[in-house]
Amino acid sequence: MKYFTDRPMERVMMQIPRAQRDRPPPQPPEGHPCHGCRRYGEGCVLPCYRGVRDQPV
Repeated sequence: MKYFTDRPMERVMMQIPRAQRDRPPPQPPEGHPCHGCRRYGEGCVLPCYRGVRDQPV
């Protein structure tokens, strides 16, 4: 394939973009109220759903 210029960025721009892998957020340390929560990192607020025993009707 012929290139228009001899600049290296031209070859980089012609590459097919690769999808980036989503990495899970780091888990909080033990003793943290969100330790073990699957929703950690989604911007939850306390009181958490795990601490609520009775839900109002």
